[in-house]
Amino acid sequence: MLFSIKLYAKPGSQKLRDIHRQAHLDYLKRFDGQTLFAGPFLAEDNTTELGSMRLLDFPGRAAAEKHVAEEPYLLGGCQERPAIHRWRPGVPHTWRDCPRKEGNEQFYVFVLDKPGSTALRARIKDVNRKYMEGFAQNVMVRGPLLSGDGEDEIGTTMLLDFPGMAEARAFLQGAPYNREGLWGQVEFYRWRFGRIFDRLKVK
Repeated sequence: MLFSIKLYAKPGSQKLRDIHRQAHLDYLKRFDGQTLFAGPFLAEDNTTELGSMRLLDFPGRAAAEKHVAEEPYLLGGCQERPAIHRWRPGVPHTWRDCPRKEGNEQFYVFVLDKPGSTALRARIKDVNRKYMEGFAQNVMVRGPLLSGDGEDEIGTTMLLDFPGMAEARAFLQGAPYNREGLWGQVEFYRWRFGRIFDRLKVK
């Protein structure tokens, strides 16, 4: 069972993160085999860490919640407001084999649909899928967030690889889900691969 996990950095927690960073990295390494993607999302300066996201495989929600509860950054007061959602991949990639062009920049997209929009999502799903397939070399991973029972699609998580922010924003603006008014809460950040989940650095 796959989960999308997002945690926000507490404001002013940089020094605390430096203290707990090695424990955090060691902790994530324990979940290497279960991790599809993991890394921090960043402010537009591409330096300030605003939080972290990860896509992982767990037996169930209890295991996902335990994983978050034991995260050293959370225990150390560096992170807060965890958001855990069931998730289904729209493409089969992980950090080990995703489409990625050296020199490009990466971006994290987290979207919750507007309430009561299940029928709209279903109606334009095929059109949106075809649009996404046209950017196969720029979408490292994508897939819908799911309701707790896994029955309904309630949002979207994506990781993108584009030459720059302007191209990534244009891609999002052109997405049928966006144009047709499906998306409600939209979060868009710069992103980078976690230090132990980057095939261009980890050998």
